[in-house]
Amino acid sequence: MVTFARPRVTARLFFGILPTMLERFIRIVRIMEIEEKVLHVGVLLCILGLFVPWIGVPQYTDVNTWNGFGFRTGYIGHVVLLVQLYILVIMVFPLFGGPIVVRKTIRNTVRLLLSGACLILLLSAFTILLRFTSEQSGAEIRFGIYVTIVGSALTTLYAFLQYQEQRKNEARQLFHHPDEQQPVKKQAPELFDDDRPPPPPPPAPLPPEDHQLFSNS
Repeated sequence: MVTFARPRVTARLFFGILPTMLERFIRIVRIMEIEEKVLHVGVLLCILGLFVPWIGVPQYTDVNTWNGFGFRTGYIGHVVLLVQLYILVIMVFPLFGGPIVVRKTIRNTVRLLLSGACLILLLSAFTILLRFTSEQSGAEIRFGIYVTIVGSALTTLYAFLQYQEQRKNEARQLFHHPDEQQPVKKQAPELFDDDRPPPPPPPAPLPPEDHQLFSNS
């Protein structure tokens, strides 16, 4: 009985935890800023492009293809994969309750440096493949490396935008002191309330009083 109960308990735990994690992931994605969403889409595109063919070389009657982990640029593909996964972990781990890998103050700087390094490596790999295809007849560059370069460029661009936004916020906080806030001048409500009815006219003056004690008859 125990032997058959354990798989059932494990399955119940798995199917009970999986919807909860999926719901939490969807909720986290919804509250993320648009820049963070695009940045992580670029990371996923870059990782996806590593598994797609980068180059095709004809040999006899067949065409051999290599993805980002093969051929002469395989070492670049492995380095790019590790770096992109690290960029993904920097943001994903804290959101799911894991440890903080990089402090928030330097997070954008680290992501910008890493994504920029990946972009340089990928452009170097593209140069190597381009030179090989020019020397080898029939060899052609496949679309996988283009997907990887576009994803890395997208990540670098939005990492730079996030870095710039952080620098602006730091400069604004540096020159802004909460104790130096100037009081807001109160304006007359008539300047803003255009729908208010006009004030009533002043009352008519009273007739002059007669102070004579005796009337002339």
